[in-house]
Order: sequence, then structure tokens, then C-alpha cells
Amino acid sequence: MWLVVGFRLPQSRCWPTGFQQEEDIKGEKWKPKHQVFRRLVCHLSTFQLIWFLAPLILCRAQVVTQDVRGLLNTPASLRCSLKNPQEVLIVTWQKIKAVSPENMITYSENHGVVVQPAYKDKINITQLGLMNSTITFWNTTLEDEACYKCLFNTFGSGKISGIACLTLFVQPTVFLHYKLSEDHLNITCSANARPAPMISWKVFGSGIENSTEIVSHPNGTTSVTSILQIKDPKTQVGKDVICQVLHLGTVTDYRETVNKGFWFSVPLLLSIVSLVILLVLISILLYWKRHRNQDREP
Repeated sequence: MWLVVGFRLPQSRCWPTGFQQEEDIKGEKWKPKHQVFRRLVCHLSTFQLIWFLAPLILCRAQVVTQDVRGLLNTPASLRCSLKNPQEVLIVTWQKIKAVSPENMITYSENHGVVVQPAYKDKINITQLGLMNSTITFWNTTLEDEACYKCLFNTFGSGKISGIACLTLFVQPTVFLHYKLSEDHLNITCSANARPAPMISWKVFGSGIENSTEIVSHPNGTTSVTSILQIKDPKTQVGKDVICQVLHLGTVTDYRETVNKGFWFSVPLLLSIVSLVILLVLISILLYWKRHRNQDREP
């Protein structure tokens, strides 16, 4: 709490310029010893002023708040507390917007909890008090991600405020799979989260190319897809491929073992098809000859 105090500083020449040949009150001329003495008096007055104002600054009422990071589509709470005792009349919570703050909910001993129509069934004050106040969002949405001001309207000290911010996140959903053929290996790692995740790889070998695609979704999440193209897939067969997803300072490893699959090259496939066709034609020809010989017999 601020105290209003009136005071006067003594009038003195604290910082004379040079050794001016001016008469002081006793008619003496300016001397160096007079200059040192007056500077000492001036510094003492400054120190006294600092020591006088320090308790006033330290006694100022403070609001303790804490920013919150909550999971999207779940409940979240913000709390404000007055550090020093005050005579509080009403507590108001406001949402900070670009134009001006918007009143959300208030609490007082005379009227209890009053929720503005736009926020009914969305929030409530879950800690009723004039020194400590907590609001809870029942089911957070993207619109709730903002900073909020708590106002303590006090008797004698006016409005004392604090600011708490709500940040929402979504845990990553990760998909890791690969496609193996004779001449190439494609490994895809996709992570969807809020805020946007980061993807890195632990893959050993040469001839590896990486491409990344980022897509933002209307629900506030971001999908990051990273694709590895390996030109020599035989070097990765039987080994673990590790996709590392970084989200909110935490790195999580996702592993996939590349197994040797069954594939056919194009020339081999054409050869097999040709062989099958040839066998079918030979079978038809033999069958036709057998029936022809049977027809000729008497």
C-alpha cells in the first residue's frame, strides 16, 4: 500500500561549478574545503531520502500469480493471491483483449459470484475469497488460450491487479512406418501435436535424403511429417530406425525394425509371367493333342 507523504528538501548548492569567486553568507570566498563539505551534506540528504522511500516501496501490496499450461479440452485453473493484507471489497476477473479487457466474473461478500452471460457454464470461481481467488475453466477451448487479469478492488488503496496466462497444449500422436522394395526404402514419421513438434532421426548409413511437410489444422494442432528416402535399403535391413519427437522440451524415441520383405524386380516379374503363360499354352496344346488322338481311334 502506498502512503502519501509531504516533505521538503533543504535548499543548498549541492554541485557548484568550479571555484567561483562568490561571497557566501559570511562574506567568505568559495574554498575547496567548503565544496567538499557541501557535497557531503548533499550525499547525506540523498541517502536519507532513499532510506525514507525504501520501506514505502517494500510495503506496496503485491499480487502473486502463476502462468498455467493445460491440456486442451480438459479443466484448467488460474489463481491470484494478495501478498499483503488488504480490505478487499470485490474481486474481478477479466480477459485481456486487444481493444480493452473484458469482464468475465466477479465475487463479493454482498453479491456472491456473478458470471457474465458470455461465460456462463464455461467458468466459475472455485476458490471463494477476497484475498485469494481461483477461476476454473470446465472444458478449455482454443478461445481460452489468453492472459487474464485479476482485480482486487480495495478500500483505501484502489485497484490492485495481477496477470496470469493460460497456454494450451495437445500431446503428440505419432505414426512410424516404412515401405521397402528392392531398390529403395522410404521411412515416414508423422507427429501431430500443439504446439508444433520437431522431428529428428537416428539412422546410420549414406545416401539418405530427408523431406519435411508441415500442415496446420483448424483444431489448433500441427502435423509434421518427415520422410527418409534411403537409396541402399540393404544397409538398413535388420536395424532399428529411430524417430525422435521433441515436444515441450521432452524428446521421445519411436523405434521400428526394418525387416527383409518379399519383393520382385520388374524383369523378374516379367519373366515369371512369361513362364506361366508358356506353361499354360503348353498344357492347352497337350490337352488338345490327347483329345484329337482319342477321336481318331476306332
